[in-house]
Amino acid sequence: MEDHINLVSCQHFFSGIGRYSFELGEEMYKSAPIQLYKPSKPSNADHFYENQYDWIKGYFYKSFRNLHPYVLPLFIKQALNQSFNPNKIYHAHWFLSGLALSYFKDARFVVTMHDVSLLHVHEGDQWFMKYYKWAINRFKERRVPIIVVSESAKKDTIIHAKYPEELVHVIHNGINFDQFYPSENTERKEDQFNIIYTGGLGERKNLQLLLEAFQNIEKKFPFVKLRIAGMYPERTVYPQIAEDLKLKNVIFEGYIPDEQLINFYHEGDLLVFPSLYEGFGFAPLEAMASSVPVLSAKGGSLREVVGDGGDFFEYEVNDLSMKISNVIEDEVYRQDLIKRGSLWVKKFTWEESVRKTKDVYKFVS
Repeated sequence: MEDHINLVSCQHFFSGIGRYSFELGEEMYKSAPIQLYKPSKPSNADHFYENQYDWIKGYFYKSFRNLHPYVLPLFIKQALNQSFNPNKIYHAHWFLSGLALSYFKDARFVVTMHDVSLLHVHEGDQWFMKYYKWAINRFKERRVPIIVVSESAKKDTIIHAKYPEELVHVIHNGINFDQFYPSENTERKEDQFNIIYTGGLGERKNLQLLLEAFQNIEKKFPFVKLRIAGMYPERTVYPQIAEDLKLKNVIFEGYIPDEQLINFYHEGDLLVFPSLYEGFGFAPLEAMASSVPVLSAKGGSLREVVGDGGDFFEYEVNDLSMKISNVIEDEVYRQDLIKRGSLWVKKFTWEESVRKTKDVYKFVS
């Protein structure tokens, strides 16, 4: 079976879904030949992967702006047409890739949905939501096994998508410990403290709470900086919120390439993750692997994924302010968080993710 696997991604490698595709593929390739299909444009930062890795194959597409999610499955199908083999197993990464495969009547495939947060944390317009629901129902009708990344996401999938429980498989993501590793120095400099956040900047990420809490922190600790990494901050409300709150020490870093992300973590003294909902949540675990203490909200899978590796706060400005203050003022407590995180994160390996993923393939082999 292992020499008949094709992975199909619908996003570039600098996205969360794209990173999942690459990490899973790289680990899988260690034990068997595979082929990973990914979107390709010479102008994109991840184009070099197609030349550097012989198991990665780029496919052409056009975005057509707002029509992108509706036409991309057709480009994926066209790319797969050239080599489609009903004897192979296909693994779609997210629903757009799954839709492309669903157009092949005899395709044997699995879809990693990650989660179905869009069904209960609405971020798309009504047309996209109808499209998303239609795709999931299409998978349901074909009894396609799907993979989600936490027990919380499984529960949501059964409740909100009404997906048959026996078809929903939980497989945690892994962390690349060659990319994320401890800093040689976990002692912070006196009168210098960096609170960091990295991830998406959508409304669901709830960064307004962090900015409002930082207003209290900045007044109490004028040497503290808040550094926010994420694509296109200028397209969000957050710079304006920071200005309205008269914050002086907030830095919007923009997108940080994967190869530079470790430096960002090593410059951080505390990661705060205020998301309202996560199907998984890479950043807290990456921070733990990089010897950065973590304070996290409890939305979605975060209580499950962060676990004993970090501490939690309520969705309330004063509670978050107090808990950030505790980390700043108490170095013993901060070091304890670092130690707990470094132990906890060792549970999340891509080797284990691949092993469990191959078990799911047996349902369509």
